[in-house]
Amino acid sequence: MSLKEQLALKLAQARKSYEVGDIAEGDKLKAEAESLQKAIKSMEDLDSIESSAKSVLRPTLPGTGAGADNGTQKAGDAEKAEASAASMKAIYSMRFGDESAVKQVVMTDLLGKNYKQQVWDQNAAFAKYLRGGENALEREEYRLLKSQIFAFEDIDSMVKNGFTMDSIKATMVEAQGSLGGFAVPTMLQSEIIRRLPGLTAVRGAGATVINLTTGNATDILELTGGDKRYIGAIRGQWGAETQAPTGVNQTFGMKTLNADVYTYKVAMSQSLVEDAGNLVQLLQDEATTALAIDEDAAFLTGDGAGKPLGILPGNANALSLTEVLTGSSGVMTADGLLGLRRGLQSQYRKDGVWVGNSATFGLIEKLKDSQNRYLFDIQKSDVSLSDDMVLLRRRVFESEALPDVASNAYPVIFGNMAGYYIAERSGMTIMRFQDSNTGINKVEYHFRRRVGGRVVKPFMFAVQKVN
Repeated sequence: MSLKEQLALKLAQARKSYEVGDIAEGDKLKAEAESLQKAIKSMEDLDSIESSAKSVLRPTLPGTGAGADNGTQKAGDAEKAEASAASMKAIYSMRFGDESAVKQVVMTDLLGKNYKQQVWDQNAAFAKYLRGGENALEREEYRLLKSQIFAFEDIDSMVKNGFTMDSIKATMVEAQGSLGGFAVPTMLQSEIIRRLPGLTAVRGAGATVINLTTGNATDILELTGGDKRYIGAIRGQWGAETQAPTGVNQTFGMKTLNADVYTYKVAMSQSLVEDAGNLVQLLQDEATTALAIDEDAAFLTGDGAGKPLGILPGNANALSLTEVLTGSSGVMTADGLLGLRRGLQSQYRKDGVWVGNSATFGLIEKLKDSQNRYLFDIQKSDVSLSDDMVLLRRRVFESEALPDVASNAYPVIFGNMAGYYIAERSGMTIMRFQDSNTGINKVEYHFRRRVGGRVVKPFMFAVQKVN
């Protein structure tokens, strides 16, 4: 971490300490920040001295001395700079697409007028790191990959929630220090984040996502003392203008939502790393798929030990969710599915979705009546399980994380996924490994981020149990 990054981090930590009333710790961090500021000033002075020494030793090139036409030279340099800027703008647009005026203003304020060049250079350094590792990087490239730039989606959310540019900058420095490794370029982060909902059941079906900007945990308010219809015990009361409303057993609780460290690896052959012209795209595809599969498995069946707490922890109804039996031993039934759908109160049912694995929904497709006719006609998409993935007029999401149909198993969830909360820390880093542990002619890339989740509103879920 550079001196400037350390300074920004110390300032952010000192500000947080003062805000919570820890004056002693704040003063300590402030003193450390002042020492870093002096070190930065000393380094700048040394750079200035070194630059002056080089200018004395360097001979004057022909045509650049006192007798040269410096006006013409400056005009030529300006034209070259203008042409270079126009070229960079065109190349940037070809690679990443056109940007809105709002995005340009925000990114300029955050990173400077030449932010497109900075983003481009970081992507180039990232591709170089993927192929040759840390030793292949020059000093400036190393510095770029140690600078975390959040995905614009995260920046946009922070701005809308009242963060200033200075606080966002400090948060990016803190995120890089927390995760370690080398920063994943902002455009790659954006693409992975954009594609995740389409590959997952919980996130894709509308889970509530909380973006953590500071810290690795947050507390969620929980209303208790209610019933399936009312989430809490707070009630209104009709009557005259002077009628005082009443509350019965009003109780409040807090649930802690942690963003756990999640590391996943993508392995590639040495020849692929050396020869593939689209190495970054290949890595992005592999990383997105791995993240989607692992994330969904944790959100559905995670045990909460250093990972998200799933809807069915360990494939068991450990959260005491509404449970509906199939009615027949070891098989799925139409009555069981209809009962499961009614397991949610009406106000949550309209946004409910089905989740199960492919084999389970294959069995549901084959359910027949007493006259050997399929119960779910594939020609009627509004009431069938078909290619548009709809069952009983509710969307279907498949995930192999859920178990197969068997006695005492919970193969199907019907729920409103807004009741599941996901907490994720902005930022993502990567480390490249190639040693005796990775194997001969193999390269491993380890991505690292923070993400967590748990059910916050259990009344929004019902599960099918096989008799």
